[in-house]
Amino acid sequence: MADLYDLDPAKRVFSARLYLWSVCPDPKLDPLPAAAFTNASSPEKGDPALTSEAGRFRDLMLLQGTFRQPWDVRAFPFDRQRIEVVVTAAVESRQFEMLPDTANSAYNKEIRPAGWRITGFRVTPAQQDFPTNFGDATLSQGATSTYSRIRVEIDLARDDPTVFWKLTGPLFLMVLVVTATFMLPAHAEGLGMAERLDSLQSRMGILGGGLFVVMLNMQQVNTVVTSTVGLTLIDWLHLLTLAFVLLAVVATVLSWRWTVHGGSPAQAERWHRIVAVAGLAGYTVITLVTVWNFAARAG
Repeated sequence: MADLYDLDPAKRVFSARLYLWSVCPDPKLDPLPAAAFTNASSPEKGDPALTSEAGRFRDLMLLQGTFRQPWDVRAFPFDRQRIEVVVTAAVESRQFEMLPDTANSAYNKEIRPAGWRITGFRVTPAQQDFPTNFGDATLSQGATSTYSRIRVEIDLARDDPTVFWKLTGPLFLMVLVVTATFMLPAHAEGLGMAERLDSLQSRMGILGGGLFVVMLNMQQVNTVVTSTVGLTLIDWLHLLTLAFVLLAVVATVLSWRWTVHGGSPAQAERWHRIVAVAGLAGYTVITLVTVWNFAARAG
């Protein structure tokens, strides 16, 4: 692997440049000219460099292009990815089989894809079965055709420890602001009914703004993290924060009704603090468990 760049999970592609070679006893058996690069989009192949060494023929070829790749970013930014370049032989495996040169295969240690670090590299053999004989009269009708493959696999991990806080910082700040509104002494005995209701109305305004902040942050995050296989970790944290703010809205409405019907302001303030502490503790525990589960699943 010579280079790895333009990793784009949103578009489900990456770009790479690598050198491939084949060693065989007869140049007519060289698989590279006719090989299919199965997950490549318009691959660019360099001119073959044919040499003869110790009675064997070697073909060295440069391959570069954009490769299609399924990405699972549900654990973003703790996700780990395995991307691959797939080379498929043009001849059925009963006639020809490719074997990887694992001892001499490696990647350029200077490769630094933006936002990622390489954690593993391997070249493995594989086979692909097709439920057809491709019109081959020597095979029975409905027979399966099997072709030899080589997979160049690269393991990746995220390399930006701050990205999680960039995406979730507004959520956690909003939770603290909501909690603070319940801790303020807004229902002292000396306050009149109008003043008490004004304080609740102000809190409702803050909570409405909080809902707007969470929804706006969710839309912005969706431009960064795109998943087609379910909700991501960041999606769950947004939903959890929305639930927290909505519960705060419900608590404020109940407090409003309590105040209007002559309930004790001191008792209301005491319950506000209890609800605020319990809500913040519950939110923290659920957040930590959710993050841990996604990170463990990704690892």
